[in-house]
Amino acid sequence: MTARNSEIFTSPDFHALEREVLERGGSFRFRARGWSMMPFVHPGDVLLVERVDPARLRPGAIIVFHRAGTTNTVHRLIRKVERDGRVVLIARGDNLNRPDEPIGAEQVLGRVVEIHRDGQRIRLDTGPGHLLGLLVYRLAPWRPWRYSWLKRLGRLPWWCVERLTWRKT
Repeated sequence: MTARNSEIFTSPDFHALEREVLERGGSFRFRARGWSMMPFVHPGDVLLVERVDPARLRPGAIIVFHRAGTTNTVHRLIRKVERDGRVVLIARGDNLNRPDEPIGAEQVLGRVVEIHRDGQRIRLDTGPGHLLGLLVYRLAPWRPWRYSWLKRLGRLPWWCVERLTWRKT
């Protein structure tokens, strides 16, 4: 990414445009960067984001949120808590040890509903993709994908799950 593109993605105008598109019922796609959501979201995956009412979010959903002065963050919602009469969301990357700083509902841009990877796609808001996301959420405290012996042991079942959930585009 060039310095100019980096400036565009962190500019307040760009984030205002994203928010306006989502508020008008639109959606946007962008390419994921970083490793914090491995193994579910890989760097280079194209994510489809749609508007969501933060009150309807449930733990396990992959959300996109924005903090002032930073780029968008894509992490999994792990908890909703009420503090001082307002809802606060706690998110964490699947591949991270610690949760993010709490965010307000107004910082949520949307929810990731589809992932495109290598000519295939998986829908996260319905069917097998939704169930796979819940499974990853439930396994997150143990992070089994970090252990090489467990990766080898689980290769066949995950291959079967992958064949059932990913669709050719």
